[in-house]
Amino acid sequence: MSDGFESKPEIPLVLSRYQDILEPALRNTVSDRSSFLYDMLRYCMGWSDVAGEPCDMEKGKGVRPSLCLFTCDALGGDVQKALPAAVSLELIHNFSLIHDEIQDFDEVRHHRPTLWTVWGVPKALVAGNVMRVLAERSMSCMEFADAKLISQSSSIVSEACLQMIEGQYMDISFEGSSRITVDQYMEMISRKTGALLRSSVHLGALLGSGSDEVANLFRRVGIALGFMFQIRDDILGTWGESKATGKPVGADIKRRKNTLPIIHAREAKSGLYEKEISNLYSLKSLNDDEAERVLEILDDTKAMDYCQGLVGHYALQVHSYIESVGFSEKSDKDFKELIDFLVTRKY
Repeated sequence: MSDGFESKPEIPLVLSRYQDILEPALRNTVSDRSSFLYDMLRYCMGWSDVAGEPCDMEKGKGVRPSLCLFTCDALGGDVQKALPAAVSLELIHNFSLIHDEIQDFDEVRHHRPTLWTVWGVPKALVAGNVMRVLAERSMSCMEFADAKLISQSSSIVSEACLQMIEGQYMDISFEGSSRITVDQYMEMISRKTGALLRSSVHLGALLGSGSDEVANLFRRVGIALGFMFQIRDDILGTWGESKATGKPVGADIKRRKNTLPIIHAREAKSGLYEKEISNLYSLKSLNDDEAERVLEILDDTKAMDYCQGLVGHYALQVHSYIESVGFSEKSDKDFKELIDFLVTRKY
């Protein structure tokens, strides 16, 4: 099976189409205040350097807000009205990254030092909290005549945020354990990563169609998207190239994270390598030779093939759901292009 690293897929149109309205809206939300705290947020978003000077650094892909706006647009909705919700989703995502980097001791993201390594943990925690409050403020700017629609939208985002935090707690609690099953892991990622991705298309569909039935269909689309995205992330965190990911090669192994490749390798071949992996992961840190041994075990248990096979499985689920939506030919093509990108992305 192809590992998806042969060539770098181009950015799909869905992730670039709405940047002309999304980025100014994000900047207006974050950049209308001048205290040093907001320089930290602008640095996090890739708009300024450590000294607070404007610059154009590498940014995130904007998957969540783009999914929200695209789904709304494809179903005939007004993307301008959905914009506050899209901004909120991106700010919540960045809030989660700031806290996640602290909890995982990540020192690099997007080829630059993470917030806590520059300003320290206490200030980074405050910055993350402010990002979350700004997300709430953005949701309060939604303007729809139907008050129920606004209430439903707020509930979707709040529940997604809660589940995301629950998933992060589960992920932390899994560290150091050798008893995590694939089913437990899938439940964790359905919350930590899946909740916000799920809410992106769920919310976009609700705002675009006004129909609970259509919105619930896209909620199922979002469930499959969440699994796809995180499992591909696990592949990149294990085998991804530093130049593309912006993180050290084998970062997840060096941090002894219980990702899906590791959990699969523990269970594969009747548990042949379970004890050896447990011994390696019980070490305080892994040197290069020990990390290489873990990679050898993953190779022997075909962990990459297993994980990429699951990514493909969930991609097929998404395609199946989309077939029943009745998108226009253009929207159908655009969404499928996005799915193909997510299946093979290198960063």
